[in-house]
Amino acid sequence: MEPLKDLTKGLEILVPFLGRHGFTLDNYENGKGSGGHFTVATFKNGRKSFIIGYRFSIGELGYQFDNYQVGHTFYLDHLGLADKRQFPDFQSDDKLLAFRHILHDLDYLVDDFFQGSCDKLVEAAKLQDKFVKEQNEKAQADYNNHFDLMKIDRARHKFKEKDYKGTLEIYKTVEHKNLLNDLDKKTIEYCKRHT
Repeated sequence: MEPLKDLTKGLEILVPFLGRHGFTLDNYENGKGSGGHFTVATFKNGRKSFIIGYRFSIGELGYQFDNYQVGHTFYLDHLGLADKRQFPDFQSDDKLLAFRHILHDLDYLVDDFFQGSCDKLVEAAKLQDKFVKEQNEKAQADYNNHFDLMKIDRARHKFKEKDYKGTLEIYKTVEHKNLLNDLDKKTIEYCKRHT
């Protein structure tokens, strides 16, 4: 698999559209990550950038205006076009199909991104950043809660073994006390009375 070669073939579909709107290839960036080789192509027009990343298929498709960047799907969904966009759709043996789907979708972005002032892009980028931050915070909370739930389970097991001191010691290490239910609280009080 040659990402740069496959990407170059696909870009031949997009370049005429991008050129009509003043976008020219700024650079190719080739690299290697845990999933293998990848290529990122960036097209620029002043303060605007169209970014397409390719590994075995298109993995990244984004739009940037100044410091605001938004992904293709989030951008079109924000514009109310979720039911009209064609990319991303499905993996196909036809490597060029995804590029044709992108070309179809680019027409929806002419007014705001390609010829406009990117007002909707800025809105979408802010919402996407907020969404990502909330998801990261939730994932971190879930991660933290997972360990506390394991501790609570161990404490309950110690209690069944009548190791009241050990039960209390484990309960003390639970950081998120909101995970303790009424039975846990009664167990703690019981252990305190019997140690």
